[in-house]
Order: sequence, then C-alpha cells, then structure tokens
Amino acid sequence: MIPDLLRYFPAHTHPLTLVSDPDRLLAGEEVMQSLTERGFRLFEENDPVILRYRVEEARPFTSENPLIIVTPEALEDLPFDLYQQAYHLELSLHRFFPQLAYPILQLLAPGQIEILGSCQLPLETLSRQKTIEFILREVFAADPTRLGQPDALIAWLAEYHQRNSPLAAPLREALVARLKQFPIYQGWTVDLLIKDSQAFTDFIQKQWQLSLAQTLYGPQVKESAENYVIPFHQNPRLQALVPLFVREGTLQPVEVEDIIGIPDWAAPGVALLDSRPKRYAALIENLEVLLDQIKANSSAHVSWNTWQEIAQSWAELSNLTLQMDSVLQPEQQSNFLRLRQDIDALFVDWLKLNYRVLAAQRLPEPHQVHHVPHYLAYLRELGQLEKVVLIVLDGLSLTDWEIISSAWNARHINWSFSTQLLLAQVPTITAISRHALISGMRPAEFLQPYQNQLSERRAWQLFWARHGVFDLACDLVSLSYDRHIDQHVELENPRIKYWCLIDDTPDRIAHNALLGAADQQASLSVWLDPSKDHNSQPLENLIDYFLNESYEVFIVSDHGHVEATGFGQPAEGLLAETRGKRARIYQDHLAAKQVQIAFPDTILWENDGILPAELISLMPSKRNAFTYSGQVVVTHGGISIEEEIVPFIQITKEV
Repeated sequence: MIPDLLRYFPAHTHPLTLVSDPDRLLAGEEVMQSLTERGFRLFEENDPVILRYRVEEARPFTSENPLIIVTPEALEDLPFDLYQQAYHLELSLHRFFPQLAYPILQLLAPGQIEILGSCQLPLETLSRQKTIEFILREVFAADPTRLGQPDALIAWLAEYHQRNSPLAAPLREALVARLKQFPIYQGWTVDLLIKDSQAFTDFIQKQWQLSLAQTLYGPQVKESAENYVIPFHQNPRLQALVPLFVREGTLQPVEVEDIIGIPDWAAPGVALLDSRPKRYAALIENLEVLLDQIKANSSAHVSWNTWQEIAQSWAELSNLTLQMDSVLQPEQQSNFLRLRQDIDALFVDWLKLNYRVLAAQRLPEPHQVHHVPHYLAYLRELGQLEKVVLIVLDGLSLTDWEIISSAWNARHINWSFSTQLLLAQVPTITAISRHALISGMRPAEFLQPYQNQLSERRAWQLFWARHGVFDLACDLVSLSYDRHIDQHVELENPRIKYWCLIDDTPDRIAHNALLGAADQQASLSVWLDPSKDHNSQPLENLIDYFLNESYEVFIVSDHGHVEATGFGQPAEGLLAETRGKRARIYQDHLAAKQVQIAFPDTILWENDGILPAELISLMPSKRNAFTYSGQVVVTHGGISIEEEIVPFIQITKEV
C-alpha cells in the first residue's frame, strides 16, 4: 500500500497539497517518514485561526519546498484561497482495500493499516466476518486455529503486548469468541489477558510460580485446575520461552534459597534471594539485542516502539545500577557505560530524523507532550471522559516513575497504572516543554518575538475554550504543600471539570541533587517515605480524592533529567536568550555558531518545524553541561533519552 499511496505525492511537483484523510492513511510512521524524505512538510490543524497562522509561517511553499495540509473533513471546508491554489487529494481505505469491509478497516490504527498494506490481499470481496478473520490472521498473526494450544497462545500474547499495538474491541471480542470454542480455554480470562498487559504479566508470573513448585515439590494439595493451567514443566515449547520472558520483563525470576534441583530449562526463571544481578544481566542482554538491530538498519527505519522499549529497559537498568553500585563488577560497569554511549549517539541520530515526523501524529495516540490536551479532548469527543485531572509532575523522568509507581503500587493496591511514553519538546526546558504541554501548541505558536506569552492558566483555559468548554469549568493550579496554605476548598470546586495541576517536586529534587543521580534517587525515596516531612502523601491523597469523585486522572511529565558533567561555560554576554546547563537558545545564528566553534562537542538544533524559525538551540552532546569544568549536576534541556522520553500515565481505581 505504501508505494501505491506515495504515488499520489510525486516529489517536486505540487507546492501545496490539500488532503482529505478521514481514515488517517497518512498518519502511519513509515508513510510520514517517506513523505518527509521527499521534502514534504505535513500538518493537520482543525482550528482555522491556527491553521491560517501555520500556513503563513510555512511560506514560501514551492515545488522544492512543498507543504501538505491534512484534514479529516471535506476539502471544501478549508479556506477558499488555499483550496483554489492547491492540488487536491481525497484518500480513503476503500481506495486501497476495496475487497475488505470498510467498518472493520476503520477500527485499525495507522501503524496497523501500514502492516495491512504489506499483506497479500484477497482476490474476492470479503464479508464483515471474513474481513475480521483476515485482519486477525494477517495483521496481528492471530490465527485461532494456530492458537489452539496454550504454548502458542502464550507466545502470541507475549509478542502482542511487546508490540504495543492493541486490538480494537470488536476484533478482540471476535478473537476471544473463537478461542473460547477450545475447551482448554474455558477457565481462562482470555479477554482480560489480551486487553490488559499487566494482567497478562501477573498471570504468567502466577503460573510460573505454580509450575515451578510442581517441578520442585510435586503436586500441591491446594492446587486446582482453576488456578493452574500452564504446565511449564511438561511443555518444552513453554520452557523455551522462559529466557525470553525474563529478558523482556514479562517474568520476574522467583527467588529461591538454593538452586540445587532446579532443571536447566528453569534456571533463567529463578534467582537466589537477591534477584537483582540476574535482572541486571537480562536488561543488558535485551538492550544489546535492540541496539544491534538499530545498528543493522538506518535510523530512519527504526520505529518509535523500539525506542520506547529501549527507554523502559534503560530506566530500569539505570535504577538498578545506582542500587547495586557497590557490588557491580568492573566488567558490568564497563558494559553499562558502553551501552549508554551507544544509546546517546543512536538516539540523537534517530531524533533528528523523526522528531518533526512524530510531531504531526497527535491522534489517535499522542506522540509529543503538546499532543496531550488534544488527546484528552479526543477522549471527551468519544464520550470516554466527562471530568479530567491532568497532573503535571515537572521534571519527572522515566527512572523516577519506575521508583514512584513501585511505591504507590504497594500502598494503593486498588490503583492501576496505564503508561504511555511521549517525546518532550526540544530543548527540554520548562519554559518551552511545559507550556507546550499545557497549551497544546507547538513552541512556534507561543514563542513569538515582541509578544507576551500567555500564562499557563490562560493557555489551558483557551485550549478548552476552542473545544466548547467555558472558562468557569476549567482551571490550572500550582500545588503547594506549605502547611500555611490550604488549597482544599479551591481544589474541591465542583464546577471545575477540567483541571491541570502543577507539582514541581521532581524538578526541585533533581536540581538540588548536588551529589549527582545517586543523591537525586535517594531524595526521591525520602519523598516517598510517609514517615518523613514533606512527603508524597498529600499528592496521593489528592489523586485518591479525584478518583473517588469520578474524575479521569492522568499524570504527565514535561521533561526528564540527566546527570551531566561540566565542560565549561560560554562567555557570550547578552547574545543568549536563555542560558541553561543543557541548552542555550539564540536568535542570532552566527552567535550560536561562534559558541559551537568554542564548544565543538555540542548539537546545533534549528529548523525543526516545532520551534520558531528564528530560534536556535545549542545543546551539549553526550553527558556534558555548560557549567564549571568537572562539576556534576542533575539537570535538563538536552536530548538524551532520559530528558526527552517521558511518561504519560492514567490512574484508575477499582471500586
């Protein structure tokens, strides 16, 4: 499909193209990358005022510098002067997949449509049911006849959850109905195992523990068919999956006092009482496999999903490295530093190619932090939320969230976390990334010379005003835990349906960590300790209050942070608009280049389509910082994986 689709976009032909794309055929990562490589700039904007502004900002558009405006609506609804001068295209799934039932095709996400486009399509027209079967088989590799045995289903579920490309509800229900025809699955919660990755992980963990007990101690008196359905000890194909499950984090090794009597096939799934060394080795191995795959391909063809997996594994590995610092062997420390060096270089290369592309993909899943308000509005339009609380934890890194979620899971057993990953805005400083997150706007739309920037509160209200929500129903509040300030009355205002709450605790903890990342992690642990003053309990209580009041609760970060070492400070006087340890912003390109000559180990970031065209950001590469030589700081502003990839979490509560 992709070659067929790209034929509609010949290079160096049409300066301006208007595309009606209600089925989001252009939203796939591979399609967007291919169009970008051909020189196209793409954007989609429903607000006519912002659309007009962005078009003017993009001028001049020529056949050598072409522009594509994408809309889900009819092209006639776009401004007439644009309609008159542009080349028109109307795309639909019907055009590319005429043999398949259109209502079923509409259920697919953009990435799934790309996979479908690479499949051998049927020659005859398929019914709705046959289309479902075809898509399950070809797009999701979910052929019910092949999944009739538990080992096959378990292997498929593990791969399915790793892909992070969920089945739409009608497709999932059809697959569950077929699987339930097999007697062996009658006692399984198949629907939940497909729908909820955490439920699948918990299921595998429980089954592994039961099977391991069977292996070591024989049949247990309390065992029943209801809770014991996967006999690892009897199935070589299941046994072969154990190392993979451990490496990917699906299975946590069970701690045992002695490994005597453990068969070889079970060894990867067990650990002596301290299981951290085995988990550490599994994470190193998984990251090496992923990085080798990236090195074997060009950065342009590495998916966002791959970098999300790397970010998750790297966050866990970074925390373990700090926890195990005193017991790590020199070889382990060397491997960690080598991996970090590879990740830093490969991620920068990938981000340069894909940052602009992912900025254009804000629905149905957000990709950058400025997509978050649009995603919430989208859920509102779908009828999936009526009241929402967006809690911005300023400076929350993915490594921080690993620690926080573990502590909160233990304290709030009825809370569930669903985590997505996003890209922060570049440079990753609060004034840019947090304002973009709150306003739903690209920095180019609010960082204008000689123009006062709206307050965050007003930016939040104006976003919702564009979606028909009155000012009195939305508000933004900076949280204060000072005992002399009581915010309860304000925060319990029943008229407010759309809250944005700012908590800068993670950012303050990071900037106050004078002894580096270990100091920052220790301070975060103190904050999570309810016995200490100024702990996280007030925030947890607030979350619980909003959950009890039927609000949809989301937590998001505007940027992460990284430990960096000073390599000197530029002496540019008043030339820099913003001076940070990991980023400096200039309006004078020559001034930025002169500083880069003095500091060659830096990255010059400009013309990304997200920042204003006149702004240039200069950022230290690797783990360097613009500060006194040798000084260790925990800071942000650059484009390391820790600063740039941040968590976006929804918290739900079981009643």
